[in-house]
Amino acid sequence: MAYAEIRRPRSVMILLAAFGTLLFFVESLLFSLLSFVGFASALHVFPLQLRFPYDSYVHVVGLALTVSGYFLFVWSVVVRGKYSVAWEMSENHKLVTWGPYRYVRHPSYLGYFLMFVGLVLAWLNLVAIVPLIAVPGYVQITGEEEELLTRRFGEEYTRYQKKTGRFFPKRKMH
Repeated sequence: MAYAEIRRPRSVMILLAAFGTLLFFVESLLFSLLSFVGFASALHVFPLQLRFPYDSYVHVVGLALTVSGYFLFVWSVVVRGKYSVAWEMSENHKLVTWGPYRYVRHPSYLGYFLMFVGLVLAWLNLVAIVPLIAVPGYVQITGEEEELLTRRFGEEYTRYQKKTGRFFPKRKMH
């Protein structure tokens, strides 16, 4: 039996989130395939290529962000377990505030954002920017999820919001 429900969100922003995420995975697969078969230089097509001093360091930072984002995403999914936010929650649903949720309220989305930015820096190609269209959609989704969680958990969730940032940890004021 569902305890709290809201209407499943439907909007252009949600479609952008889904489309941007799909593009990210397609581009990641493409990058891996091109690298595997020795055609990674195809990514360096002149008008689409971004240039920075110390490009190789930028590539390494991009790879580190992508890998970090992936592990943050996986960590959040493992910790969340059966308590993922669905558009309906059972009577015994618990608010997850441990693991990465101790630091931010939406670590899986932060993981996506890190992967999206990491891909841009790893590729240094304008095509890699396209998945960033997903970010506004995820921001909207988090707002709707927080509405659901506030209705379900009330003051417990409000206290959690006050001490934990949405995507970035809050600074502790002493």
